Amino acid sequence: MSVLPDFLLVGASKSGTSSIYHYLRQHPEIFLSDVQKEGRYFSQMEGNFSGPGDTRVDATITRNPEQYKALFQNCKNEKAVGDISPEYLYFHEKAIPLIKKVLGADTKIIIILRSPVERAFSGYLHFKRDKRETLSFEQALEKEEERKQKNWIWAWQYKNSGLYYEQVKAYLDNFTNVKVIVFDDLREQPQKVLAEICAFIGVNPGFDFDTSYKYNVSGTPKNQALYKLETSRKFVIFLKKLMPKKLAQKLKNRLTGEKQMEKEEMLPETRKQLIEFFRDDILKLEKLIQKDLSHWLK
Repeated sequence: MSVLPDFLLVGASKSGTSSIYHYLRQHPEIFLSDVQKEGRYFSQMEGNFSGPGDTRVDATITRNPEQYKALFQNCKNEKAVGDISPEYLYFHEKAIPLIKKVLGADTKIIIILRSPVERAFSGYLHFKRDKRETLSFEQALEKEEERKQKNWIWAWQYKNSGLYYEQVKAYLDNFTNVKVIVFDDLREQPQKVLAEICAFIGVNPGFDFDTSYKYNVSGTPKNQALYKLETSRKFVIFLKKLMPKKLAQKLKNRLTGEKQMEKEEMLPETRKQLIEFFRDDILKLEKLIQKDLSHWLK
């Protein structure tokens, strides 16, 4: 019998989704695909992306139901089965009808949102970290529409990806079970947020998660050559052959973690401009989800 997800974490990108994936995989009652982290089926991406390094995304797009079911073939008798794909929020217009058709309107939907100003800069630093972004943040913001027209992946839309109101409203309007989380809460009280997620998806909320490591952290590697080696597929495969999988992952995490990254600061004038760009959207979102988001406007 084929198993499909009963919950989806649909975004937003650069809002802790990678960390949540790895944390939830610790829970014995939760299954998340061990084939690839993101299902990338419901967004219905056509692929053939042309931005620097975008071809790796083409290789992970799930294009048909059989491929999608295969992502969950190792599921045994876990109580909750999930798919964490941050682009489902950005591609909500395509994703929602297909989710409802395949999984149903009672599918549990989780949305985690980060300040769109901070999310934009983190997205920029992510691509700069990986040597894909060569422009300044300000230049890159000016190039968004051009990059979109050239079919660069959605993640290059640093600014436009953060217009959450319509995205979130669409999910609230179409699904009966939607939980919205603010990234600040995950950062400050990870155990509490994870317990809330567990309760929401119907598994034991008392599980003690190891949240000591933050995954997929943006920033500038202190040692670019070492970072390139540590994140290469061949090096990861070598580590897994050399030692147990969990130990290999811990070593990789230590070598590529937050302490190995130098943080850059956004220019104050750019921050002010972005706050003004997002202001109306944030104020509408605040009312929609009934959460105080005033700190996003500072």
